[in-house]
Amino acid sequence: MINKIDFFQEVKIVSSKSHPEFIGRNGVIVGISEEDGILYGYAARVDGYEYVVCFEPDELEPTGKAFKREDFY
Repeated sequence: MINKIDFFQEVKIVSSKSHPEFIGRNGVIVGISEEDGILYGYAARVDGYEYVVCFEPDELEPTGKAFKREDFY
């Protein structure tokens, strides 16, 4: 079972079929796709990239660092 990552937690992108160019980079969770207790994926703001990118839950690992909402909005 994959533990849910919270909003504004920093993550490392460890794999990605859709976006292999981001593997090894860090990002911050700005969106969570979840319905009826089923986690479908995350939207992350990737360091050095202008847009938000969607990832599968198993493609990300938390780094242990968390930011505040005010850091982004």
